[in-house]
Amino acid sequence: MKDNIFLPRLNNLSKDSINEWLHTLYRFFFIVVFSLLPVFFIPSIGTSLGFTKTYLIVIGISIVSVLLTLSVLRRGLVKFTLPLPLTFFWIFTFLALASALLSGDKLDAIYGNNLEVQTAGFFVLMAVVITVSMVVGKSRSVFAKLLVFFGLSSLVLLTIHFFRLFFGADFLSFGIFTQNTSSLIGSFNDLALFSGLVTIVSLILLQGFTLRLIGKILLTSIITLSLVILAVVNFSFVWYVLGGFSLLMLLYLLSKDTWLSDVENKTPLPIFSLSLVALVVVFSVIFSIGGNNLGAKISSATGINYLEVRPSNEATFDIVKSVYSDNVLFGVGPNRFEDAWRLYKDPIINQTYFWNTDFTAGSGFVPTLFATTGLTGSVFIILFLLAFLYSGFKTLLVERIEGSWYLIGVITFVSAIYLWLMSIFYVPGPVIVLLTALMTGLFLSVYVANNLSRTFTLNVIENKHYGFVLIALVLAVVISTITLVLKVSEQYLSQVSYVKSLLSANSSSLAEFDENLQASEYLFAQDIFTAERARLRLVELNRLVALAEPTDLDRQVFQNNLIEGITLSEKAITLDPTNPFNHALLASFYGLLNVEQTPEVKSRRDNELAQVKLLDPKNPSYLVLFAQLSAKQGDLVTARSHLNEALNLKNDYTDALLLLSQIDLEEGKIESAIKVTNSIIALEPNNPARYFQLGVLLAKNNNLDQSVIAFKEAIRLDNSYANARYFLALTYLDLNKKEEALIELKNVLITNPDNQEIKNLISRVESGEFTKVDSSLAVPVDDVSVVDKEENVTTTTETPDTDLVTPLNQNNNAPQIEDKSKTESISADADTVTE
Repeated sequence: MKDNIFLPRLNNLSKDSINEWLHTLYRFFFIVVFSLLPVFFIPSIGTSLGFTKTYLIVIGISIVSVLLTLSVLRRGLVKFTLPLPLTFFWIFTFLALASALLSGDKLDAIYGNNLEVQTAGFFVLMAVVITVSMVVGKSRSVFAKLLVFFGLSSLVLLTIHFFRLFFGADFLSFGIFTQNTSSLIGSFNDLALFSGLVTIVSLILLQGFTLRLIGKILLTSIITLSLVILAVVNFSFVWYVLGGFSLLMLLYLLSKDTWLSDVENKTPLPIFSLSLVALVVVFSVIFSIGGNNLGAKISSATGINYLEVRPSNEATFDIVKSVYSDNVLFGVGPNRFEDAWRLYKDPIINQTYFWNTDFTAGSGFVPTLFATTGLTGSVFIILFLLAFLYSGFKTLLVERIEGSWYLIGVITFVSAIYLWLMSIFYVPGPVIVLLTALMTGLFLSVYVANNLSRTFTLNVIENKHYGFVLIALVLAVVISTITLVLKVSEQYLSQVSYVKSLLSANSSSLAEFDENLQASEYLFAQDIFTAERARLRLVELNRLVALAEPTDLDRQVFQNNLIEGITLSEKAITLDPTNPFNHALLASFYGLLNVEQTPEVKSRRDNELAQVKLLDPKNPSYLVLFAQLSAKQGDLVTARSHLNEALNLKNDYTDALLLLSQIDLEEGKIESAIKVTNSIIALEPNNPARYFQLGVLLAKNNNLDQSVIAFKEAIRLDNSYANARYFLALTYLDLNKKEEALIELKNVLITNPDNQEIKNLISRVESGEFTKVDSSLAVPVDDVSVVDKEENVTTTTETPDTDLVTPLNQNNNAPQIEDKSKTESISADADTVTE
């Protein structure tokens, strides 16, 4: 036999020390990375917690992949195993990438801002995690070690949050988790999902092992802590699933030692295990039935008020149908549900306090894929789930594998099904989705290890030509892995720099702020960095415009900032032409130019405004911006037209009503405006914003007593109308009723705790230093009840006032004075355009 350069020269491959060393290393990294995932964070890094954890997995799984492929190369033997579920998921991943490349915004679709769970890049990461977990998990010792360390990590996580419930948000905050609903794992609902997962795994372990005292104590502690956290978060669907699973297990235990057991192999009923299962059943039933009342009491006792909302199933599938009317095969593109929501949302949403909320996902992770990846992606994600269910049925019920493999199969399959089920009804954060991929891969390792899937072998020893193929495959894996790590590292570092810039914005000069933003832009080109740099120029331009006597230097600075701002805005549009904010930003720069001196500017501005309307046709805030730009040019007719259009979309829009009142004052039509407003009130008697408008007009007409009556009526219709309370307070001050004014101002402060202007005004009134407030027609406070944070949208209201969104929690206990009506979160003034 001729010498073969690819033939291993070792007599006994199983004793190859280098190969054993590679095996040990990749197993070590695999166990460490996934064990640390729930509790891992970097205190000094202010960027997205989810992105930090995703970055950990990218680095860890890349190291494991490279070591694994080097081990394969060393051994010279490759066994290809492609279970049907894995095949379908990889096909779905490639289709998602195709959808991303065909979408109008490839950067957002592939990478997003933080490699979000809906991006094509994250789907690739999921597919790699499933594949690598399937290969590494074929060693039972790896699963045993992973289970032990993951259990310890879970205990640490649950213990930290248990103490934070009692000692407050400042306890173990690490400078990052400053809110009482902040979590080391992601959102508060992600914490509930994780608690449900560890409870299920603990219950299975109680039945699968004969535990010593220390094991019983640890599992009991985990279950107890999980139930406490579940009670506080009160995520409805987790209770339903946990209750169903624990009840099924209880029925099994009651039958296990009687008719389900062979006469010869009867084992006594485990009373300890039975008691814990019964405890979980009782808790689940109680909170499933009486969750609202119990949740309110627990929320009141702990001071924790958390209510997350998502688009309802009906609203989500309305979006899907609209998307399919344009592109049925590939959808709108991964991570672009937000764009679809802006285009196709039900106009009724504008009459709710979610009018200005751009949901980044639908009712669940899987339903969102129907809109973002189209019919092709939807078909293969469904095929994947069906194939996975069949694999579990075949492995655990048909083939009935024995011993420890069966227990591993039960734990991983039940865990994966629980997490995939949650992904149908919820949009989990990165940690939960990555754990879903992990459990899926580990179960497939059981499926493969028991020869239930077809295997293809590539053996270098038998054919030397395979050696070239093997080296090519290993080289491709190594190069693609390094490329992936470098790309994600650039994105992560750019986000770190960006967040650092935002956090230091108040303490640094505009030049320093811009320099930091430019560093982020250089690392990873994203429109948010470029648009923020353009916005800085807009702020500086408006400062210069306000100068009474600008110098020649001021005029030169104005000219430079204007040119740079327009250039940066155009670059942001190039990076993301589907973001209406970028077009509105460019229009704002054009709005600072004199139309008479540069007539073509009006045409350019109108083109950008038309593009905004095309991308976000149902958002009235941009129409108010257009009205302000027109008013600054003296075109009050066009401004009024834009405002009326905005009010047609949202008839209680405070910003539009204030600007309309200002135009009435400018034109000297205050008396007629009062009559028109009274006529509208006769048609809309339950619209608090119209009473607010009437109050403003009456106050400007020096009819203070009637103004008070109008503001009070607005507050009666909407007790949390912060702007009505603020203007009522100003009117009271004009009437020299300082005590009444203080009551209203302090109520406003409840919903605007960070508003320094309100705090200063209260202080001046209380100290007797108050003289007169400049009651110019501007929106001084926010009527905000909706908070967007990464993939989560939360509200402090008791229940959403629309069927288009669905509440997920039952523990809401809203403050007495809290926003209930509107989200005035975007100022549409040209000098304060914010995204």
